[in-house]
Amino acid sequence: MGNDHLDAQTSARLLKRAQAIKGGRERLAENLGVHPHDLALWVAGKAFPPQAIFEKVLEIILDAHDHALSDAKDKQRGEQLPAQGKPRALVAGSPAAFAAIAKILEDELDLVAVHTVTEAVDILQGGTLIKGRGVDVIICEQHFEASQMLQFLEVVKGYKSTSRVPFICVRALPTQLKDESLAAMREACEALGALAYVDLAHRERKLGVEAASVEFRDAVRAAVRVPKDAQGLRVLVADDNADAAHTLTVLLRMAGHHVQKASSGADALRIAKEFRPRVVVLD
Repeated sequence: MGNDHLDAQTSARLLKRAQAIKGGRERLAENLGVHPHDLALWVAGKAFPPQAIFEKVLEIILDAHDHALSDAKDKQRGEQLPAQGKPRALVAGSPAAFAAIAKILEDELDLVAVHTVTEAVDILQGGTLIKGRGVDVIICEQHFEASQMLQFLEVVKGYKSTSRVPFICVRALPTQLKDESLAAMREACEALGALAYVDLAHRERKLGVEAASVEFRDAVRAAVRVPKDAQGLRVLVADDNADAAHTLTVLLRMAGHHVQKASSGADALRIAKEFRPRVVVLD
């Protein structure tokens, strides 16, 4: 029994690596010719896959390893490597949320779908195995794996190699949350280091699907262009209009600056004392 459990756990780790290589569970299931439900059981370590399936998984990993070695050798020889193509986005959310986001972004980005925090972290930590590179932006839907968006954001910002990857929080599907709760969610995302919180569902109701899609697409394009190594200025934005402060904060962060917000004069003085901004934008 103990050995069976160990084998299942070992295969689960290999399956997660194969998922990272193929860009998500659905793509791996399709590649292996299995049902996603069966794959989910194997990835969770609850069962060992059939021998033929396990051998295919090993082939996927070995092929990726061979490609990585080949790329490294090409680089050492000074050969010109092919262009990377589209920017890559890790999209974390339910299948329905991914479908809504993909409908807007699939022509712009190479999308990697993940549906669990474990799956997402595995891909980020093993990013060099995904066609030789990591991700350029992370897009996380608000109800990612039973509302784990904020926890995932904390993990990404706390992990050195991913801390500078632009992170966009988004509500892609309608929910029952009231305006006050959504405003609190936006503030929490910004406080934890997200580049922006995009309420896509609300913007679609207010502006229409097409206009909201254009806004979202533009925000993601700007995120991809954020200078990863920019030093930036420390900027304090003080404005009692929450929407105005949020919009300006997002724009400044997209330009590579470090920004904090204050909603009153007293808050501005308190924050400035610790933050010591180089620039202050006052309402």
